[in-house]
Amino acid sequence: MLHRPRIPELAQRDRFVRRAVSEGRVLTFADEETASVASQKVRGKGVQLFWSNPIEATRWAEALAGNNALQEITLATFAADLLPGIAKAKGFVGTDWVSDPIEAEIDPVDLQLRLKAEAVPLFVKAAAKQGEVYIVGDDDGARLTPAGPWSGSEDLLQVFVSRSEAERHLQQAGGQLVVAESLSEFIGNTLAWAATRARAVAIQPIAGAGITEIKVADFGRQLAAAAGAK
Repeated sequence: MLHRPRIPELAQRDRFVRRAVSEGRVLTFADEETASVASQKVRGKGVQLFWSNPIEATRWAEALAGNNALQEITLATFAADLLPGIAKAKGFVGTDWVSDPIEAEIDPVDLQLRLKAEAVPLFVKAAAKQGEVYIVGDDDGARLTPAGPWSGSEDLLQVFVSRSEAERHLQQAGGQLVVAESLSEFIGNTLAWAATRARAVAIQPIAGAGITEIKVADFGRQLAAAAGAK
């Protein structure tokens, strides 16, 4: 069992999350196989190493791989593809690894959740900047959809800042059309309607990494604040 992280480990993890989302990328060695060390906490487990700081990444590439060749990995690829792969292999993630006696060894599922939570304000700002959002609807208006194929309850209002993402969801979840709504219309009408019918608003703050649920009222307040701050 992975030990409870210490405060310095948590700070290191949280700094990595903030930088990764802000920069939209993470770094690892050009040869990914050399960017792995044995876990100091769980025998037989591996830790895949990533950095948010290019100086530290270069330093450890030279120390561990014998060269300073790095590769940038987009946040979407990292969160949507690599972290699920590490989770499937039952490994851990080393965030901004510096070879301390005890390093942060993060569960990849937990890290993905934290990255998505950190990316929520960017989603909200993107919606405010473009002045509209996209939802799936039918002749009666907005349509609520299930959380996933395992859920039989249609109780989420899925919201998108990309028409293509909304159209992809339309094909998967059903509905008749993609509706573009201005922020004022969405906040004043659709969210007011959803407040009495939906469990939550569902957004995908990092493309491909799955949805994040936000309370309807909280999402409305964040969106209104971002729109007012433009």
